[in-house]
Amino acid sequence: METRDYEWFVKTDLSEYAGEWVATLDQKVVAHGNDAEIVYKEAKAKYPSKSPSLAKIPTGDTLILVMQ
Repeated sequence: METRDYEWFVKTDLSEYAGEWVATLDQKVVAHGNDAEIVYKEAKAKYPSKSPSLAKIPTGDTLILVMQ
């Protein structure tokens, strides 16, 4: 994931996708759903020459620790 896209991903409220997999590309969500493989394939079908990033959006009960 490029630095610009990573910074966007970290700062963006993606809570509407909680519990789902999201494929992101160029600072936008290009596909989402419950199956990572399907989400990735859908994103690649839309943008065959690019490499989308894939992440699972945590639910409210997920704890994420960031080391600085």
